[in-house]
Parts: sequence; C-alpha cells; structure tokens
Amino acid sequence: MYKCFSATQHKKHLGFPEDYRVDGVLCYGTLYEDKVHGALKICLSDMNVVAKLISLPHPFLRFAKELNINDKKIWFVIGYGGAWLSEYLSWACMFGSKKNILVGSCGGLKRGMKQSDFIIPSSSYGQESSVRIYNRESPIQNADKKLSESLKSRLTDENTKIWQGPTVTCQAMIGETQEDVQKWSSDGYYGVEMEASTVFAVSNHFNVPSAASMYVGDNLIEQHSNMNEDYANEADIREQNQKKQIKVALGELLK
Repeated sequence: MYKCFSATQHKKHLGFPEDYRVDGVLCYGTLYEDKVHGALKICLSDMNVVAKLISLPHPFLRFAKELNINDKKIWFVIGYGGAWLSEYLSWACMFGSKKNILVGSCGGLKRGMKQSDFIIPSSSYGQESSVRIYNRESPIQNADKKLSESLKSRLTDENTKIWQGPTVTCQAMIGETQEDVQKWSSDGYYGVEMEASTVFAVSNHFNVPSAASMYVGDNLIEQHSNMNEDYANEADIREQNQKKQIKVALGELLK
C-alpha cells in the first residue's frame, strides 16, 4: 500500500520541505549507535571535513542523521538487520540518493581470513522480507560493479588484504548453526552479515548504485567468534578498520 504514495507525500508526512533532497546514504551495520557516531566525528576531523550532524524531523527516522557537508546531504543510517533500514533506503532513493554504501563487520567464511582483512561483496544472498518485497525474482542481490571497484581501490594499501566475492545475509545470528556456517563456506560465500542483501535489493529497485565494504570481525569457519577469549584483545584492530571504512565511504560519497 505505502508504495502507492509519491515522494512528495512521503516528504510531507515525514516533515521535510517539498524541495528536500538526499545526495547519498552511508549505512553502518551495527547496534552501537553512540560508538559509531563518535567514530564518525573522529573521521570527519581526520579528513578536515566540516560537517553538521542534524537530526531528522520525524521520530521514525531517529536511527538516521543528516550529514550536511558543503552542498551535500548524506544520510548516515544505523542499521541492525534490514527492517527499518529498507524503509530509510526507500525514502532516501525516492528523495534523490545517487549512491548507497554499506559498511560494518561480518563473519568470515574462508580459512585464513584475519581481522585486518576486508570483504567487498559482489553480491549477497538473502531471503528476508526486506529483500523479497523489492526483488521478487531472485534471492541473490548484486552490488554495483563500478562502485565496488572504487571502494576496493580506496581501501587498497600494503597493509590491507581485500577479499572480493559473494556473501550471505542472515538476520538471525543466534539461530546460526555450525552446519549453516559449513554450508555457506562450501557454497563459496566469503562472509555472513545482516544488511547487505537489503541495501542491494532496495537500491537496485530504485536504480541507485550500491556497494559495501566490511571488515572481518571474526572467522566463523575457523570457529573464531566474539565468544572467544582473544576477541576482546583484538578491539584495537576492529576500531582501526571501522574508521578506515568510514573514511573510504565518505570519500566516495563526497567526490
């Protein structure tokens, strides 16, 4: 039903002026909102970028902020799974977004993956309703090739190993079994996370390029998870990766 409403009607309902626009979206897959906003501010300072972080007018949009940088309006969206993320992305696309980028962490599904490694998904397999409503034909959601390659080139340096290939989206982490992990790995998936298929499906529905970069938070195929004792000792690596991928995504959205 809500698909029938125009962009103008949605803007009015959400409290935006009729000429409001969105230039791009940076999604961060996490539930640690305050921590990520703190990292964002550090990244902007490191990049010498002056930005205003503005709350959006409607209470439903409380997990998104507007980054106002020069003449650009970028939505910075916190997502944990695809439900509200799909709606934020839909509005952003309707309001003019030119690029949608997802960053965050994932569970590695290839032996030899380290916490300093990144994955650039070529596609993501997902069957959740936030995907199937926007792509009823296939569970496989493709990233934009050109945007993915641009993110990869920005991430590449002598200290960073980048894996590129298909990933799988699962929004029920506590329900994952070791058998699931083994099957995903044997099927050729590089990592598992919670948002990529939603970002790709919604973006593709609106013909907006989308891509993702995710650092390897743990290596599930090697039974290294956030329950391991050494996971806490690796926090500095994850924090460095977090800031690196935010800077890369911002650089892409601001060019």
